[in-house]
Amino acid sequence: MRAIRREGFNQKLFHLPKTLTSPVIPTSNLIRVPPPAYSTSSPNNVPSKRVGTHSGSFHCDEALACFIIRLTTKFHNSEIVRAREPKVLEGLDAVVDVGGIYDPGRDRFDHHQKGFEEVFGHGFHTKLSSAGLVYKHFGKEIIAKELRLCVDHPNVHRLFLAIYKNFMEAIDAIDNGINQFDTDKPPRYVNNTDLSSSVGRLNLDWMDPDRSPEKENEAFQRAMTLAGSEFLESIRFHAKSWLPARSIVMECIAERYDVDPSGEIMVLKRFAPWKLHIFELEEEMKVEPPIKYILYEDDRGKRWRVQAVAVSPDRFDSRKPLPARWRGLTDNELSKEAGIPGCIFVHSSGFTGGNHTYEGALTMARTALKDVNKILGDGF
Repeated sequence: MRAIRREGFNQKLFHLPKTLTSPVIPTSNLIRVPPPAYSTSSPNNVPSKRVGTHSGSFHCDEALACFIIRLTTKFHNSEIVRAREPKVLEGLDAVVDVGGIYDPGRDRFDHHQKGFEEVFGHGFHTKLSSAGLVYKHFGKEIIAKELRLCVDHPNVHRLFLAIYKNFMEAIDAIDNGINQFDTDKPPRYVNNTDLSSSVGRLNLDWMDPDRSPEKENEAFQRAMTLAGSEFLESIRFHAKSWLPARSIVMECIAERYDVDPSGEIMVLKRFAPWKLHIFELEEEMKVEPPIKYILYEDDRGKRWRVQAVAVSPDRFDSRKPLPARWRGLTDNELSKEAGIPGCIFVHSSGFTGGNHTYEGALTMARTALKDVNKILGDGF
C-alpha cells in the first residue's frame, strides 16, 4: 500500500524528496502530516527531515514535542510522520512519544518504557513527557534565537528554567498522571481549561461519522498549532515582560530598608508584575523577614495601593492581611477608623487597600504591620 496522503494537496506541501513519493513500507497506519508554516529564525532551505510520533489519538505532549523540535536548526520544517510500526520508526530522523527509546544521541524521545525516570533537573523532580524531553535538549537553542543571544547567555538559562517551571512542567505532570497536590480530598472544582485538556478535545469525537486517518491528520495539525502557539507566547511573554519585571523587583527588594526599617515593606518605583518574582527572589536573595506589603502607584487613578503579599504563589491567603477593622470601609469612614488621611478603601478580605498619596499608603502599611503583629505575633 502507499502511504496515506490527503488528496488534493500539492506534493510540495509535504516537503518530500522524490524518493519518498514511491511506495514505502507497507502499513495501514502510516499517516503523514504536512509541515505547516511556522515562524522561526532557523535558516531557510534546510534539507527536509522526518520526525515520527504515534498515530491514533493524541495528547498535548507529543503535539508540543513535534512543534518544538521543528523550531530547531537540525529539524527545521521537518515532515511529521505518524506511525507505530518499528520498521517505519527506525528509518526516521527523530522519534517522539513512541518507540520505547530515550536516546538523545539518536534523537529518540520516548518516555513510556519501563525504568524511565528522566527529570528536567535544576531542582525539578517531575518525570518528563516527550515534550519535556525535547525541551530539555533543545529549549535553550530556541530561547536563544528568540532573544538573539548566545545559547550560554545567563538570560537564556534563566528563561530556560522559568519556562519549564511556568509552562512545561504542568504538561509533563499531566501526561504522566502526577497529581498537583498531595491530598486524598477531592478537588473543590473541575478545571478542564488547561492546555492539555484543550488539546485533548481536538481528537476526533467518538460520534463523528468520519474518523478517517485524513481527519485525524487534520486534528493533529490543529493540536500542534494550538500547543505550539501557547509555547511561543510563553517564550515571548517571558522575554518581553517577565525578564524586565524580574530586574525591577530585584532592585526594589534590595532597597526595601530605605522604605521602612522593618524590611517588610517594599515600594515599586515603577509598576511591574511583581507577584511572578517575589517568592523566587526572596529565596534567592535570602530575604528575612519576608516582605509583607507592596506599595505601588495605580496608573489609572494616580493613587497609591498597598497590597499584602500572599502566603505562596498558589494561595489567596495573605501573609499579613490589612487589619480586620478596616476591611470593607471606604473614604472618610476608613480614614477616621484608621486615623490616616486620604484612605480610599480596604478590600473585604484585607489583601489590598488604597490611599490618595504615597505617604498615606506607607502609613497604612506601617500601621497594619504593627497591628497585625500585635494580634497574630510575628508568624503567619
